[in-house]
Amino acid sequence: MKNKISPPQAVFFIIQSQIGVGILALPNLLMKDMGHDGWMAIILACFFIQIINTIFIYIIHKYPDTSFFQTLIEVFGKWVGRSLAALYTIYFASVCIVVLSIFTRILGIWVLPLTPNWVINLLLMISIIYIAKEQITAIVRLNFILTPFLLFLSLLMFYSLKGTNIDYLMPFFQMDLSEVALGLKDVVLSMNGFEMILIISPFMKGSIKVRYKVMTIANICTTLYYLFITLICFMFFSPIELKVIPSPVLYLLKTISFGIIERTDLIFLSFWVFVILATLSNYLYFCANGLSSILKKKDHRKYVYYFAILVYAASCFLSTDNFRIQRFNDFTTIAQYSFIYTLPAFMAIIIFIKHRKGKVKSHAS
Repeated sequence: MKNKISPPQAVFFIIQSQIGVGILALPNLLMKDMGHDGWMAIILACFFIQIINTIFIYIIHKYPDTSFFQTLIEVFGKWVGRSLAALYTIYFASVCIVVLSIFTRILGIWVLPLTPNWVINLLLMISIIYIAKEQITAIVRLNFILTPFLLFLSLLMFYSLKGTNIDYLMPFFQMDLSEVALGLKDVVLSMNGFEMILIISPFMKGSIKVRYKVMTIANICTTLYYLFITLICFMFFSPIELKVIPSPVLYLLKTISFGIIERTDLIFLSFWVFVILATLSNYLYFCANGLSSILKKKDHRKYVYYFAILVYAASCFLSTDNFRIQRFNDFTTIAQYSFIYTLPAFMAIIIFIKHRKGKVKSHAS
């Protein structure tokens, strides 16, 4: 059991996978789509994600010790399963490209305006490769170690409470159903990463109940984190201001100073790099792991380099233009709906029908 992932490690791994660049712009998106009730969408998203987690746990229950990519092959058959596994690796790579492009753009604007984007990209990619070429247990432990960096943002946001105005949240419940749907979409897409449980589950300690508990705790913690950050932004900026500020979290931090520290936002981004590196290395590992599973290879390390070159080249192309990033992000959004929500639900139905008819033996212990 020494090489297994413990439940606390799994919780923080999922949290690190979920929290990335999305939180920096989420308050702005919610204000545009739902007005001052936008923060409520985060609570609704928590319940929605928990429903998806319940679908995930059913798949895990039937195939507790089988890798997700191998499960795809067993459920859908050799050719269809391998094709879907290949599409999942492409999806993970596209997430890497979007996150790396957006964060490179942010660093280029806020921290390193005179440094070419390809240099920032290269430095980040070298660090990501160094992490992603390790085994999943080592990567999970690194995510666990980096958790204090998430708390760093919370502490800074606590300090900004003195400048907030709760009247900006009033009155409640002024949105309609169409606005709720838009806000829910914004939050769910920003909180993606909980699907990582499908990949790491075979490496975890504990029963199916323990794994479901891990998913639930991670979902609640991420929800509370997003809710806290968003509420602070909603109370710090007026609704008119929040609609025009693209990265409210960074602009809020820019207003905080501690005597000798004038640009708190720059200090924050210097630490936030490690959070983004953790998220990117997780996705890059799963790209390489997916390809090695398709090709039936035990060592994933050389495939890390292949995908790193692809992600680096695509990110260098996209990070020079916000319009390009947005267009590619739209493509990734469609893929997220397909691979995180639609396909697992369809997969669970097929598993249920097969096991109901007794065509396959249950893998559950």
